[in-house]
Amino acid sequence: MKNKYIITLLFITVCSLFSHAQDSKSENVVLFFNPQYLFTNGVRIDVDFRKSDSNKWWIISPYYYSDGSDRSFLNRGSGSYYNSTEYESMQGYGLGVSRKIFFKAKATAKGLYVLVGLTYRHFNIEANNYTYVEITGDDGLKYYDLRNTDYTININSYNGSLVLGHQFNPAPRFYIDLYMGFGLRYSAHSSPENATIEYDRGNIDYGYNGTQFIGGGRLGITLF
Repeated sequence: MKNKYIITLLFITVCSLFSHAQDSKSENVVLFFNPQYLFTNGVRIDVDFRKSDSNKWWIISPYYYSDGSDRSFLNRGSGSYYNSTEYESMQGYGLGVSRKIFFKAKATAKGLYVLVGLTYRHFNIEANNYTYVEITGDDGLKYYDLRNTDYTININSYNGSLVLGHQFNPAPRFYIDLYMGFGLRYSAHSSPENATIEYDRGNIDYGYNGTQFIGGGRLGITLF
C-alpha cells in the first residue's frame, strides 16, 4: 500500500471518529495517530484507556508496515553492488503495550507524564541481490558463497522504552502529545536461504540492535 493511500485512509477514519467523539461526555479512551512512522513505511495507532477518575493509563499500539517502492528512504543500497540492502517488498506488523502515569495526582488526560513500554515487531523482507549465503562444505565446515539469488529475511524485533512527554488539550476532545526518551532494541535476523544480509544500518532501521533515542508526536481524539 502506497503511503498516500495510507494517509488518505487515516484522514477519513480520523474525521469519522472525530464526528463520533463530539457526542461523548467522558474521556477514558483516546485514539492517537503517530505521523512520523510514515517516514519508515509504517503506521502506528495508539489506543489510550484508563479507569475513570485516574491519572494512570494503559496504551495498546498495533503496528503495520508495507513497502515495495524503489523511492523509499529505507529501500536503498549499501554503497556496494554486493550485499545490497535493497529489497523488492517488505511487510511487517507488531504490537506494543505501555503504562503511562501523569505527574498530576488527580484524574487527568493532560500534562507531564512518564511512560514505560514494551514492543514486539516482525518484518518479512524479500529481495534479489548478490549476497553472501552460508553453506556447509563436504568437510562439514561453514563457508560463505557470493550468489545472485532470491532470498527472504525475517526479523523479530523487541524493544523496551522509557519516555517523558507532555500531552496538550488545545481543543475539546483533541490532544497533541510530544514525547522523548530512550530505548533498548534487540533484533534477530533469519533467512530460509541462509542469506547473511542484515538491516541494521541505523537506529530507525528494521533490524537495528542497540540503544536508541526516542522522540516524536501524536495526534489524538477522544472516543469515549
